[in-house]
Amino acid sequence: MTRRPSLAIVGSGVAGLYAAVAAAERGHAAVLLTKDRLQDSNSWYAQGGLAAVGPDGAAAGDSVEQHVADTLRAGARLNDAGAVRLLCAAAWPQVRRLAALGSAFDTDATGTRYLLGLEAAHAHPRILHAGGDATGRALSRALIAACRRLEAQGRLEIREGAFVTALLHDAGRVAGVRLLRAGQRTGQRAGARELVAAGAGARGAGVSGMSGAGERDPLGAGAGEEGCAEEVRADVVLLATGGIGALYPQTTNPSGATGDGAALAWEAGAVLADAEFVQFHPTLVPHGPFMVSEAVRGEGAVLLDGTGRRFMPDVHPDAELAPRDVVARAIHRTRAATGAVHLDATGVERVRGAGFLARRFPAITARLAELGFDLATAPVPVAEAQHYWMGGVLTDGAGRTTVPGLLAAGETACTGVHGANRLASNSLLEALVYAWRAVAALDPHAPDTEAPGSAAATEALAGVHALDTAPAGPARPHPAPPDLADLHAVTGTGLGVERDAAGLRAAADRLARLQADHHRVRGPQDAGRTAVELSNLLVLGRVVASAAALRENSLGAHCRTDHPQPPATAARHGFVRRTTTQTGPATA
Repeated sequence: MTRRPSLAIVGSGVAGLYAAVAAAERGHAAVLLTKDRLQDSNSWYAQGGLAAVGPDGAAAGDSVEQHVADTLRAGARLNDAGAVRLLCAAAWPQVRRLAALGSAFDTDATGTRYLLGLEAAHAHPRILHAGGDATGRALSRALIAACRRLEAQGRLEIREGAFVTALLHDAGRVAGVRLLRAGQRTGQRAGARELVAAGAGARGAGVSGMSGAGERDPLGAGAGEEGCAEEVRADVVLLATGGIGALYPQTTNPSGATGDGAALAWEAGAVLADAEFVQFHPTLVPHGPFMVSEAVRGEGAVLLDGTGRRFMPDVHPDAELAPRDVVARAIHRTRAATGAVHLDATGVERVRGAGFLARRFPAITARLAELGFDLATAPVPVAEAQHYWMGGVLTDGAGRTTVPGLLAAGETACTGVHGANRLASNSLLEALVYAWRAVAALDPHAPDTEAPGSAAATEALAGVHALDTAPAGPARPHPAPPDLADLHAVTGTGLGVERDAAGLRAAADRLARLQADHHRVRGPQDAGRTAVELSNLLVLGRVVASAAALRENSLGAHCRTDHPQPPATAARHGFVRRTTTQTGPATA
């Protein structure tokens, strides 16, 4: 019998969890690695839902074709149309698979029809939610439970507190990962074991050389700082570590969003695509900080400037439900002009009845109450904040990167689905659809997993910009060790909602100096978690700055104040890859 390839999955958001379930169910020897706990992910905090159009749950007049059209329009048509069609057509089958795994989406009083929400840039209500405004948590819980069941059956290895610091290579392919284990003190030398994820071709077999299901590591802030390095060998590595939120001073992401997967792929020589496209969510409550889902605007909340005037109808025909890039820029400019922007939902309950907001948005209502706000009775101050990275590691329809043996899924990947600006509630969907396809395509006999090469992948062959992101710069005798505050002082201004050549050049120069200082103070051999995460962010900050400088036009979430016009011809993707001569420490 042909042995199925072994798989190391890095990251425990929806993409990583779903890939782990799919791999175990298909009989792969799989290990799921996450640097904290399984629930410590962007997905866990996702308030938005899952966009899907199905035969037994569509709003009147809606269709898969309309979902495709809305996605292309929101993405400024930089999207890969084939990838978008694949995504939207696969949405409803994923809903059914999730239901079979135990995910319960919100339904009406009869329990027979899904409740469908309306969010920005969607032509019809098509957003499924779970727990009102806790969809990410509900999906994650169901998938974590499925992973734990598979672990108990010996069909999946789970390792929490396993921070991946480098990819292993053999004969021109990725062949596993190097990691730090939390809870292992340097002085308690456990030995640098080599854990081989091989053998075990039969369904239900354990993973050779991997620890038992009962093993757990104590976790906490800074877990892994004094960890012991280990290696996990695997035929294929799938990166699903989420986005780059920690690159910015204001973000909706948790602190662990340090771009680890993208940095690992970058160091391995993978092509990154559309790195300049960083989405900012319009409504973060700075006091938390805490994000208020745009589903609140979908229910009728409006945005007011510092004088109390509603301003979005003057900006876009869809007003508060315009695409996110439009609303975020409008808030950015309005705050600068009038001093503040508020989200006003006080009129919603006049239409929907008293108590509606608390029932529809229980988590948001509770968190705002902790911060001293009540959506139902008074406007809430909001500001734009980094939310999502449309760019990432270039992949095809089966999650394959430009590096043999390396896959990517979720926010780590750039599938071409989102284009220049992500449509609301397409991110969880993309994570599910493409993670499933990545694992399914490992089986060469699967009839339903043909992986079309994306238009972006074909285009990338023609023009990739090589960037040198190795630590370099004038030597300073006693550089101060840089930290996140130094990084944020650069990215918050130079890589924000609006950009220009001077700001991007200054940001790139400053990031290069910070990276050089970090390298000199820490040293190239410092593989502690804090050092590696900061290295990852500094490298990716330089990648974003360089990609943004290369695109001398404004498109979607990429706004150049010195080049405000969109491209004169059809927009093209941007591709970057590290120079082959550099030896930077981003993931070493």
